[in-house]
Amino acid sequence: MRGRLAAPVAFLAVAIGLSAAPAAEATFHLMQIREVYPGSVASPGSEYVELQMWAEGQNHVAGHVLRTYAASGAVTGTDAFSADVPRGADQSTMVLATPEAESQFGFVGDAPLAPPGSLDPSGGAVCWEDLDCVSWGAFSGSLPSPAAAPAGIPDGMALRRTIATGCPTLLEPGDDHDNSAADFSAAFPGPRPNSVAPSEHACGSASEAAGSQPNRHAPQTALSRKPPKRSRDRTPTFRFGADEAGASFECAIDSRPFRACRSPFTPGRLAIGHHTFKVRARGDSGLADPSPASYAFAVLPKRLR
Repeated sequence: MRGRLAAPVAFLAVAIGLSAAPAAEATFHLMQIREVYPGSVASPGSEYVELQMWAEGQNHVAGHVLRTYAASGAVTGTDAFSADVPRGADQSTMVLATPEAESQFGFVGDAPLAPPGSLDPSGGAVCWEDLDCVSWGAFSGSLPSPAAAPAGIPDGMALRRTIATGCPTLLEPGDDHDNSAADFSAAFPGPRPNSVAPSEHACGSASEAAGSQPNRHAPQTALSRKPPKRSRDRTPTFRFGADEAGASFECAIDSRPFRACRSPFTPGRLAIGHHTFKVRARGDSGLADPSPASYAFAVLPKRLR
């Protein structure tokens, strides 16, 4: 998904080497798409795209463009920043969002995403200028930067770039393999506008050396689809996700032990009566969510004819 970076990077190298160049020179191209949320069946117009800087001083984004694409490759939206964002620290983020997304997730976006409906969870793409693109699902068009498509985005979930390559707690150039299927996975949506300070920690930082290991956090698990509290379906289906890209999952029914599972998950035929489904995410650190998502429900007998 890296686009034509060679010329801008060369320019930076020259600029840094000139003694007359200002130390606070800022730009916009050393960043990547971090998260894409195409809305849900319940709130189809709640959409956002999050960008993240992998070098400081990338906050001069005024006039620069994010484009959204339909599965066919047709452009569905072109959104430009009307002004620079204030925070340009390494790992800072910025979010382009619809008003519905701002309302649903309780934040103020850094630029609008319009029109609502620009992102189709079954297939589409997003490009930041010509530098970085991500595609998903049934996308069959062409893009200015390569992006092999992963599966479609599950209902209520986002696509989030993993930052596990190299330093597992920082977004870096190496986290982009020009392959959306390798770089992105489904995650519970968590938009972070520019007003929120980045939480990533540099590898080998003093806090890690002291033993606090800020990167060793267990992921949080969330259920995005569950059956009715009372139904006659003896093979109900559950969908779930985590706030950490690339997390694995373990499921359990009633008092049975946790076993590896994937979303969507359908257990074997259940007995009539009350049941509890539990699922926990396990992150790259190896730590599992200490408070698994849990859901109690009842399977009713069939109606007598």
